[in-house]
Amino acid sequence: MDLWQQRMAPNGRPEGEAEPVTAGLVIRSAVFSSDSTQVAYSRGRPFSNVWRIPILTDRRANWGDAEQITFDNARVEFFDLSPDGKRLAISSDRTGNQDLWTLPREGGQMTQLTTEPTPDWAPRWSPDGEEIAFYAYRSGNRDVWVMPSGGGQARQLTSHLSEETVPTWSPDGGEIAFTSRRSGNRDIWIIGAEGGEPRQVTVHPADESIVDWSPDAKYLVFIAGSHLFRIPAAGGEREQVGERLVGFFGAHLSPDGTVLHYLGRDDNVWALSLRDGSESPVTDLAGRRGTLGWGVATDGDYIYFTWSEQTGDLWVMDVADDSRN
Repeated sequence: MDLWQQRMAPNGRPEGEAEPVTAGLVIRSAVFSSDSTQVAYSRGRPFSNVWRIPILTDRRANWGDAEQITFDNARVEFFDLSPDGKRLAISSDRTGNQDLWTLPREGGQMTQLTTEPTPDWAPRWSPDGEEIAFYAYRSGNRDVWVMPSGGGQARQLTSHLSEETVPTWSPDGGEIAFTSRRSGNRDIWIIGAEGGEPRQVTVHPADESIVDWSPDAKYLVFIAGSHLFRIPAAGGEREQVGERLVGFFGAHLSPDGTVLHYLGRDDNVWALSLRDGSESPVTDLAGRRGTLGWGVATDGDYIYFTWSEQTGDLWVMDVADDSRN
């Protein structure tokens, strides 16, 4: 992020090409002094890393129980835990662009999967661990793609002009659910894992965010507003599960499909029972600078999440007025 200048014509339209004023400063915001002789700017960036915390039955887990998995000065936006629970797939900008990587669940050496110049987001493992679905801007639109989990050529699964994101595999690996705006608002659609014509599952006026499939593949669990619903994967009437969620950023079902762990707006992880609708916080993450990110996953023993922090400083620089020369 840098400052650029654009000459403007008297009619208020751009005149000529924009020109860079700074190079490589990573500017986040800037403001001129009242006499226009100086610019004050903030320099820095947000970063987030993956942590895990045990699921305790006698108390809320805190930072003393937590283990940090990644240690980059980079931003991990999304991640997923492999079906065998041994590896993580993450989308990280550790090399400057949001690319896909894998690493052991306890941390360690990362393996880069993608090197496209455009971002790749939201990796999800196939049930057999052989492929990873994700969404990307490679075609000029946000579309769903699938690639081998060990790296290799990706294939494009959707190609609509609308925004299509957050792919999620069915338990048998035969289909992939995703969210799409092709109907005018964000709804849930399903497409075959090898492609084909997708079908629309939800038709409600509110924007919806997919969470997961039920383990028996009969239902899709999703968020609309601050409420959790489930709907038959074949389509039909939705059913509300539980009461209003305590805020919402991201969510993941337990392996047995009975508990939804979600990121609350109070910067704690919450558990919602799909059996009786009860919910309660499972973490106490007070006392640390930062906030919860977007990613969350669980293997039934641990909850994996991202924690985001901001770095930055304030700077002042003089403005050179070329018009005075």
